[in-house]
Amino acid sequence: MPTPSRRDYTLWVQIALVVLGVSVSGLIVAQRLRAQRASSAPVSAPVEPPSPAPPLGAARQVTVFAIRAVPGESAIDPRLSSVKAQLRKVLPDHGFELLEVQTGRLDPGEFLKCDLGRGWLAKTTLEPPSADDFGRVRLRCELIDGDKPRFSTLVDAPENQLFFYERALRDGMHVLIGVGAR
Repeated sequence: MPTPSRRDYTLWVQIALVVLGVSVSGLIVAQRLRAQRASSAPVSAPVEPPSPAPPLGAARQVTVFAIRAVPGESAIDPRLSSVKAQLRKVLPDHGFELLEVQTGRLDPGEFLKCDLGRGWLAKTTLEPPSADDFGRVRLRCELIDGDKPRFSTLVDAPENQLFFYERALRDGMHVLIGVGAR
């Protein structure tokens, strides 16, 4: 019986590698098709949320602060020195005064108010969480002139993240309101 030459082994190794490559490619394609079908099929088990939503009625620690921005001024309240650069970027050529800070543990429907002066109030209400909030906080932010709401928005933000809004009031004063909850 003749002994196989080295060339014969090389040919068999090449054939085996091709068969192995085709098999592996087929398995990869089959796995991708199964994953694609599974992702388009209805999900029977609930998906775990990234962070559990607080139960309805759960209280949150809410913070609201009001900053007056005065056009043409350069003075900055010393209590705002740590955010001086950010304030200058938001409203250049303005002076800034911290008007009020309110913090409290609120249940849904409860609110905090900051007095902005001149009859204006910033009111922030903790809204009830919805079933799909997953660690997000909903706050209703309002600016009130006397007894009339002049601005209202719903803030839907992740917990532990501050949200700012800025408004020019009718008397020319600008305010920055920061809100956040955890």
